[in-house]
Amino acid sequence: MKQRLKRFDRLIKVQQHLHRSAELQLAHLQREENRLKAAQEEILQTMGDSSELHGLFVDVKARKLKALALEEVKAQEAVITQKAVTTEKAMQVKRTEKTFERLKETIYREQEKKDLAAILEAMTQRIGTSLP
Repeated sequence: MKQRLKRFDRLIKVQQHLHRSAELQLAHLQREENRLKAAQEEILQTMGDSSELHGLFVDVKARKLKALALEEVKAQEAVITQKAVTTEKAMQVKRTEKTFERLKETIYREQEKKDLAAILEAMTQRIGTSLP
């Protein structure tokens, strides 16, 4: 039983590590999404500026804006997917922790039963030996 406890403890640590990894990946994806939004806003601002050379680069800026918008959509989808993964990892950790706690409680109860049986056995031996 104690080996099971050790295995569960290791399993919890691994799952917590995987959960932290998923959270880091989610944060990375959210930063990427924000970066893409900022790049789009920057292009839109430059397109709004009135300058003599403005007309020469409109097509290039429009294509870049479209490419950034597509990347942003992909990043948003990745964020949604990663949120689901992160939530699932967190739930796995919680389930494993609950199972671990139940196992600890079971081991504790079994040890109490063994201790009680040993006390009762010692008492019955003492009573049995004191009788003539």
